[in-house]
Amino acid sequence: MPQLDAYIAISQSFWFTIFFLTFYVLVVRDILPGLARSLKLRQKKVSTGSVSSLDDESTEIVEQTANTLEGSLKDSRTLLTHISTTSSAWLETSLNDVNTKTLLDLNKNYIKTIGELKGRSFLIEQTIKQK
Repeated sequence: MPQLDAYIAISQSFWFTIFFLTFYVLVVRDILPGLARSLKLRQKKVSTGSVSSLDDESTEIVEQTANTLEGSLKDSRTLLTHISTTSSAWLETSLNDVNTKTLLDLNKNYIKTIGELKGRSFLIEQTIKQK
């Protein structure tokens, strides 16, 4: 079996040892000191009452969020009021224009046509009564 060949087994053992030692040195020299510093810093923050500083930070974040939302709400109200006022004014002027230009002429023509029809029917009734 090739796995049990002494030449291959020694080579694999050598490279495994080199890789393991390199990884071990890397972990001990670079990674563990950073983790230890982080753990010590966390421990100091927790033990010295920095919970209040965390509470202060969360209170500050809540206040900033509330201020931002309040400002956005105020801006939205202002914008909606402006749009409502502008659209109401536009609608009013459009209705006045339509009434004065289009509907006034239509109403005059309608009244004129009704008057003519009434006049014709009156003349027809008069002629029928005379006969």
